[in-house]
Amino acid sequence: MNNLHSKTIAFTGHRFIPFERQPMLKSLLRQSIANIYKQGYFTYYCGMAMGFDLLAAEVIISMKEQGFSNLKLIAVVPYRNQSERFSQRDKQRYNNALSKADKVIVLNENYTPRCFLQRNDYMLDHAGCVFAYLSRTDKGGTYYTCKKAVDRRICVVNFFSEQHFQMNNNHITK
Repeated sequence: MNNLHSKTIAFTGHRFIPFERQPMLKSLLRQSIANIYKQGYFTYYCGMAMGFDLLAAEVIISMKEQGFSNLKLIAVVPYRNQSERFSQRDKQRYNNALSKADKVIVLNENYTPRCFLQRNDYMLDHAGCVFAYLSRTDKGGTYYTCKKAVDRRICVVNFFSEQHFQMNNNHITK
């Protein structure tokens, strides 16, 4: 890990979070971000997907508006029309988050089969820690990102279980 990125966080998580879990998840994120803010963790990379990514981006934006002025939200967009298949509500949330991000990085003009993995790799290249919402430990983009992070010895905090990951026979476990 590059020391320059040691105090940055990348968000990764599932696109669906049960509605009843969202208030507690927002609270846990807010509390965790406030705690590490005191240690100089100010920069947050967000892949801008529906679900956990947008929820986390909204928490950062809300905290900035509440006086955590050093927080920086970096939106890492895998391709320019990422939100084309989002619901109308999620498109509004997405556009609001993009408009309030401190920086927007668009990795590709058009969709490519690997653009989401490219986005995840980009965020890991810039992260000292990963805040995840991972309920499965066997497949998917969130699993890919967490496994790569662990392989790179990047800290992963899973807000699904509120525990750190360990690698065990090439599988991420609680």
